[in-house]
Amino acid sequence: MKVVICDYKTDLARNVEYEKELLKKAFPEVQIETYEYHDDKEELISVVADADAVINTYIDFDREILSQCKKLKVIALNAVGYNMVDVAAATEYGVMVCPAAEYCTVEVAEHTMALLLALCRALRKYITSVENHVWDYTIGGNVERISGKTMTIFGFGKIGKAVAQRAQAMGIKVQVVSSSLRPEAAEALGVKLVDCDTALETSDILSNHQALNEKTAGYFDLEKFARCRRRPIFINTGRGGSVVEDDLVEALDKGYISAAGLDVLSSENVDFSQLKLLGRDNVIITPHVGFFSVQAARDLQDIACSTVICALKQEYDGISKIVNRAELGL
Repeated sequence: MKVVICDYKTDLARNVEYEKELLKKAFPEVQIETYEYHDDKEELISVVADADAVINTYIDFDREILSQCKKLKVIALNAVGYNMVDVAAATEYGVMVCPAAEYCTVEVAEHTMALLLALCRALRKYITSVENHVWDYTIGGNVERISGKTMTIFGFGKIGKAVAQRAQAMGIKVQVVSSSLRPEAAEALGVKLVDCDTALETSDILSNHQALNEKTAGYFDLEKFARCRRRPIFINTGRGGSVVEDDLVEALDKGYISAAGLDVLSSENVDFSQLKLLGRDNVIITPHVGFFSVQAARDLQDIACSTVICALKQEYDGISKIVNRAELGL
């Protein structure tokens, strides 16, 4: 039995030995290989071709790779999202795709509010001015009270709900764009269910928490930004692929939106020389860290290893989420 723990260098900086201990406790004879990915697909295939299970975060497992994995039974993802795996191909080859059902709701919600508050209070300008020995409250410009503002949350899963709770506690009026939220449920939660057009016309803050799929890829584009009437702050702690990055740059340049707080970009392998969002007082970018806390990171390792163990023992009810469970008849 072989398990491959594979990822980019930064993501393998976690305590991988802890994962090995969990796996060996369940399977004392298991062969565990740690592989640092360097964008060499052929080398990756040579490593995972005989694997029974893979633990991965950001490496794309496409049809070409999956077709070579003759023994693979499960891909356990150190993430809630699973857009890095070709689910249709995985299903065709009998491979379970298993992201974490939930592990970092609190962290992402807190990070969302941290980005929002930092932008609302012009913290970047103030920090820079003080470091340059300037003591002047007017440098922040027209800082406004956040209480009473209207925030629209796009996508209302666990994280969206957690953001709504924190926003409401600060006196923010919350609207939601969601295809799954029922009006009676919205009323019970104290949020207003609106369509996208209404959201763009009435929001002071836009916060994206949508899953990435065919409908949401490139969802936030110049056409939508141009329809924003209140020059809202745009927050994205969801998926970078939901935003057309060049359009976001143009929207900032043209003043369609007033500021942006981003924890995700279009790629995890950022080419800083081409990143036009850098060097702006009204933009804060963090390196996809919203998920992270010591507690959340350990929870994620536990979930991924438990997934592999249950999958290889064929104890499928013990797996928190199998994206293609029905298609595989499990």
